[in-house]
This record gives sequence, structure tokens and C-alpha cells, in this order.
Amino acid sequence: MKKIITIIFLFNFLICFSQKKEFANQGEQENYWAEQLFKKEYKKQDFEKFKGKIEILNNNQIKFDNKILNIHCPKIYLPIFSTGIFFPQIIIGNTENNKVLTDEDVAKLNPEERFRYNLNRNDSFSISELEELIFLSNSPKIKRFRFWSFRHGFANPQVYFFELINEKADNKTSIEKFIKNAKLTYFKAGHMVI
Repeated sequence: MKKIITIIFLFNFLICFSQKKEFANQGEQENYWAEQLFKKEYKKQDFEKFKGKIEILNNNQIKFDNKILNIHCPKIYLPIFSTGIFFPQIIIGNTENNKVLTDEDVAKLNPEERFRYNLNRNDSFSISELEELIFLSNSPKIKRFRFWSFRHGFANPQVYFFELINEKADNKTSIEKFIKNAKLTYFKAGHMVI
């Protein structure tokens, strides 16, 4: 397990420091990585909307059958999730939830057991820092986004990217109307935030 963590850390370190291009700040570098991802790794996908039960628990939590998504983003983007365009099963799968331990039981685990337990949790996760990547959306029919995903027991979030397409959209289409008729057409894991 320690080897895996070391490999992940080294991989992220090499990505961060092997760039030949110089950036004025971290934001410029992350935008460059996003641009490169869509340029080099983009392959259009076709995702269906969520067909199960969607239950809005509160302003920040939505339950999709047996998975809970904790959302910390601008309210304007909530329909992406509440209408089932994007849902947690895309990341954590459709399987039955693993047993969830109480905080007291987790505290009793040794560090390796705790790491393994958190790595295998599939009942919920959180997202934040959702933003539209306007510089990558060169058509009114396409909107590209990134967000940070937080998993239980991990200090650092992972960055994910996705694309929505609305074939009926034009330059006058509001974000609300865009999302209402949008389809998820691309999803990809990106780098870890260090």
C-alpha cells in the first residue's frame, strides 16, 4: 500500500515539475493542463441520464438510489446533478455500498486498515470548486467544466473534467436552459491537487 501512495505522489510530482512551459501562477498551469487534456485525450462519450431514484436531501446533498453526492458549488449548476445529468455512480460505480463504520470504529483501525477502508468506501463523495472552463467552450452548444472530488480519508482532492452538449443552444441560451436540455458527453479524471 505504501508503494502505491509513493508512486502516486511521484507521478504527481513529475507532472507538476516536468513542464517546460513557465506559468505566472497555479491557475494558469491548471488551465493549461485542462486545455491539454481536452486537446490530447478527448473522445466523445455518450452518458445516459440517471434512471434511478433521485432524492434531494438538502441544499448540498442529493441521493441517487444508494449513493450520496455532497455538492458545494454555485446554485446555478445544481440542476446538472438534480436532473441526473451527472451522478455519483459515474465515479464510484453501481455496486452495493460497502459497510459504513462509525467514527468510533474507524478510529480503532490501524493506519493501513483505515486507508484500505477509506479507499473502498463507495457510499458517498463530495465535490466542490465546480467551474465552467469558458476558454475551452468554443461553441454555444458546448460547455466544459472541472471540479474537485473529495473522497473519505484523503487529504487531497482529485480534479475531474466533464463536457455538456446542448444541440439546441445558441449564443442567447441561458445557463439554466442550456443545462435543462444538455447531455453529458465527456468525463475524465485529471490530476490530484497537492
